[in-house]
Amino acid sequence: MFGRMHLHHQAVLSICLVHLAAVILMTVVLVANARNAVRLEIDAGAESARALVLSTLGYALQQSAPSEVLPRLAETLVEPRHVTISLLDARRGVLPLREFITAEEPRRAPGWFVRLARPLPRETRIPVEANGVVHGYVSITGAPGDEIAEVWHDVAGMVWIAAGTAVVSVLIMVALVNRTLRPLGALRKALARLRGGDLSVRVGRSKSADLAPIFEGFDELSEALEAAGADRARLNRRIVEVGDAERRSIAMELHDEFGPCLFGLKVKASAIARKAEAAGDRDLGADAASIQSIVAQIQASNSRLLTTLRPMAIGQLPLSDALQDLFAAFRKTHPDVDWRVDIQKPSPETPEIVDLTVYRFFQEGATNALRHGRPGRIAVSLSQRDTERGPVLRLVVEDDGLGMPGETNEGRGLTAMRDRIRAVGGRLSIEATEGGGTRLVSRVPMLVSSDGATDLRAAS
Repeated sequence: MFGRMHLHHQAVLSICLVHLAAVILMTVVLVANARNAVRLEIDAGAESARALVLSTLGYALQQSAPSEVLPRLAETLVEPRHVTISLLDARRGVLPLREFITAEEPRRAPGWFVRLARPLPRETRIPVEANGVVHGYVSITGAPGDEIAEVWHDVAGMVWIAAGTAVVSVLIMVALVNRTLRPLGALRKALARLRGGDLSVRVGRSKSADLAPIFEGFDELSEALEAAGADRARLNRRIVEVGDAERRSIAMELHDEFGPCLFGLKVKASAIARKAEAAGDRDLGADAASIQSIVAQIQASNSRLLTTLRPMAIGQLPLSDALQDLFAAFRKTHPDVDWRVDIQKPSPETPEIVDLTVYRFFQEGATNALRHGRPGRIAVSLSQRDTERGPVLRLVVEDDGLGMPGETNEGRGLTAMRDRIRAVGGRLSIEATEGGGTRLVSRVPMLVSSDGATDLRAAS
């Protein structure tokens, strides 16, 4: 349990326990010394009282009759400190001594201290005897109450001094520990930010000699992580750029090489069909028509493949116009869906890698909604927002369809979309709408140069 406590609680508790043990030990020693001091003081007082009684008793026996000695002692004896004198007359009983005005008694000690410091009771009896006849006794007993009260006054003062010193030392320790550990709170917050993905967090230097190496190590670690994140972002972006370039190259090959060959094949098939018709060869004409049909199918597949590899509008039209063309095509193929398109033109113009990322996001988002959600309405929006790290594009695709079950894994399209958006420094979130549909939201930074420090920070 002690090991699970915070360090400042452990330090304060340890100091309190040490001082408590010191106070208890000091109290034990003081009580033992007080007991001996009270015993010695009482013994000394009893001896003085015995000598006083004997001298007074001898003088009284010379001056008075034996039967009048005890009443005379009652008139003349004065009790010394720490002693109680009692006179017991054989005929008259107990005789009280004369009362004298004494100084104000000190405050009494508590009962527990009296019980600890009080010595064992002792009584001395001196008989009053003449001619073999005992006329009474003089009893001398210890009265340690005032002595114990004086000792208690001294002990209480020392205990209060020790307790006050302990309190002051604990307060000083608490202040010192809190001052020493206060920078750890900043370190804890910095670790939370670092865990949340903020690699730019720094804690700076610490004035504490013990914490300075830890803070310097944290800053070095965060700098290394930021550099590694920037390198990773640069690499991911480069992978996307290389992939886009490769797809662009393949699309150009298909368009420039494969397209003309198909066109030539179609022309030749048309020529064969005309010759077969002129010659009246129906079989040859049917074969030529089959070739034309196959060529048309291949051309359609080639066109879809070209669009998949690289949309023709990207690089030829502004991003907003390319997206308008995309959703115009969706309206033609799905006229029963209520399309609500809000596309703002980004300013400044976005680089091609961002255009492709945004285009693929809307293309995949709308396709998934149509394929899986069976929606009656699809709303898309593109807007620009300014942040501390530069302008950011906010992309939204929302439908009122069936939604996505929580246990359903993302398909290849969503996974590829998420990876591509992350590669350019963006984020993708998938949410459920109040009506049960699905909302895809992405924020993509408008990167200008993959080598710029600002772009690398945004991408990381």
